[in-house]
Amino acid sequence: MTAAAKSNNSDSPAKKMGLGWLIAAVIFLFNPCLNIIDVLPDFFGVVFLILGLRKWADLCPGMSDALQGLDKLKWFLLVKAFAMILVPLNDDTFVLVMTFGFAIIEMIYLVPAIGRIFNGFEYFATRFQGRSVYVNYKNVTTLTYIFCIGKAILTVLPELCSLSDYEYDGYVTGGVQFNLADYKSALLILSLFLVTLMGLMWLVNIIPYIRRISRETDFLERVAAQYELEVASNDGLTLKRRLRTIILLITAGTVFTMNIWLDEFNVIPGFIGGIFLLIGTLRLKKLSSTAKPAIIASAVYTGCSALSYALSIIFAAQYTLTDVMHRFEAYDLYNYTRVGSILEYVSLFAAIFLIIRELRGLIKVYLAPDSRLSDKRLVNIYHMGQKELDRRFVISLVLFVLSFAFNFALALFRAEITAEISEFWWIPLILTVIWIIYQKSTSDALYDQIEQKYI
Repeated sequence: MTAAAKSNNSDSPAKKMGLGWLIAAVIFLFNPCLNIIDVLPDFFGVVFLILGLRKWADLCPGMSDALQGLDKLKWFLLVKAFAMILVPLNDDTFVLVMTFGFAIIEMIYLVPAIGRIFNGFEYFATRFQGRSVYVNYKNVTTLTYIFCIGKAILTVLPELCSLSDYEYDGYVTGGVQFNLADYKSALLILSLFLVTLMGLMWLVNIIPYIRRISRETDFLERVAAQYELEVASNDGLTLKRRLRTIILLITAGTVFTMNIWLDEFNVIPGFIGGIFLLIGTLRLKKLSSTAKPAIIASAVYTGCSALSYALSIIFAAQYTLTDVMHRFEAYDLYNYTRVGSILEYVSLFAAIFLIIRELRGLIKVYLAPDSRLSDKRLVNIYHMGQKELDRRFVISLVLFVLSFAFNFALALFRAEITAEISEFWWIPLILTVIWIIYQKSTSDALYDQIEQKYI
């Protein structure tokens, strides 16, 4: 028995069924938002929620439906996380449109998911004799609905002040008139207070509720045993799901390697992508015994990227790139940002190179023809499929090196390059987008072939 298998066997039933992820999810979901700006992005909350419910959903069609909706919602929330950078660059009306649009999308997917999730737990309690599920069940369900709907409404409410047309109409009739926009700050403070209050009320009920379920060991052991019987014994299904999760995490990580320079500052925090890559490589370790270097490189990249981003913020807060040519103190700090960029990009190159190497290694491990296969025609088909996939990963690596070279040059010499061509950053951005799309397509092709083989 491998060390990983022994570790899985020694895990508590609550850990096996992912209940720890549910606590992490509610912590990320409870905090208020300022229009679409979210300190703890709901994207992570929904991802953690999906991770916590995945095994339960395999045994309950209702929860499976909920996860399908949450899978779609997480991509909208990822777009929302990127859209935060647009808030300072646009007027209040545009911010209102974004806030209202994302609030509607969240309600479309989240409200039905809440009902299906709680109904799912009730189903498990009935099927596997779980008493803890029924303790405070109605109150927790009601508070969850109130918090999610109330949060959406109260987030949009202050932004409606941008619809005020007072400054255009002026005083056209007698009597007292007022400008609705003057009350935006008061409404904003009230909104943040009420959402925080509702969030705390929800937290003090939902976390003890999850913990009560976590402590009912007999109930969880019955559910876990049924999962092992129906799902975990299917090696092909487990392999496909692990690979799909790894591809999604790595793809999310590569998205954050894009550099969008607005007002001479890269608004994309690369270290967030590093976190995705680190989690993806940690999961890749379950499929590959040689993934440790990729894990280390991803961890180093995350730290170096965070340092580089912090230095860039400090520089942008004090100077512009024009100051580099005229002020010694600006030039000195600019050099520190370049050192940070060197550390960031060297570690990024190592991480991506090792990740692609590991994905190529999966081709040999999981797509090689069975040694007992005697049909030469089928053997040749398998070999051709392996060669085609391997070629695609090599092309992906070449595209990455090309985009890396332009991004690295811009990061090191952006003061000099920007002085000559202010929009040069579009070139490495376009190259990075092309690489991300091709890499995702290649990873999907790997998944499709493995799915066909282990169907």
